[in-house]
Amino acid sequence: MSRRHLHNLCALLDDDLDVERARDEYLASLDADDGLAVLLIPRDEIVAAAAARPPVPRCDRCGARLPRKRHRCSRCGLRQT
Repeated sequence: MSRRHLHNLCALLDDDLDVERARDEYLASLDADDGLAVLLIPRDEIVAAAAARPPVPRCDRCGARLPRKRHRCSRCGLRQT
């Protein structure tokens, strides 16, 4: 179960790797049992998992996240190459 939480925490991390802010944001959506499981994940493990993930592709024009297989931004319509 902590692998799911680790994956979701890594998705919330920005480039600045502010683990506590991402953890607080994620904890707001959980119940008490899942929140305790998230609090037991060490900060070093979250940072290591986030560093191991491939970068998320973003639109060159508006910065929106792009699905890996899409060639057009759904927000601004720019065709990605």
